[in-house]
Amino acid sequence: MIGEILAALFVAALGAIVLWRKPWRRQEENLAAVEAWLETFSPESYTPMLRLAERLDVGFLTQHRGPEEATRYKKLQRQILREYLRVLSRDFHRLHRLATESALRARTDPESSSLALVEEKLEFIFAMWSIELRLLLNEVAPCAVNLRPMLESVKELTERAREKSRRRLEYRIS
Repeated sequence: MIGEILAALFVAALGAIVLWRKPWRRQEENLAAVEAWLETFSPESYTPMLRLAERLDVGFLTQHRGPEEATRYKKLQRQILREYLRVLSRDFHRLHRLATESALRARTDPESSSLALVEEKLEFIFAMWSIELRLLLNEVAPCAVNLRPMLESVKELTERAREKSRRRLEYRIS
């Protein structure tokens, strides 16, 4: 019974990963353009998400404006958070692409770095699913959404991508 459930979850995860790769996503996005984007990208632009995930405002609104206003606010809060998640996902995939390109060009232990990148991508995907599920469940029963680990992951990936981009630039110059 447990084995069947695990197998079903595994198949569902693989199916979702395949569906996650949208065919209309621009795969031919120029690497130089992504590197230029990286110079202006700031993971701190996602810190407002942390505030959106808190439930303190809803309690305040319920007390001062009533449950109807709080319900409207929660709906708006979820919509904005989902939009942040959509953009965060796009940015994560850009960062991941830069890191993957660097790993493929690396001469030292590319298999190890490729495996770590696959694990990191899977962790991100599962974190996104978890957050989406919690947002869906939040409509029925309030539950906490912890965004900090995912934002830390994006911050670390940004730092690694910037470092590899600098190295690539230094290599081209020398």
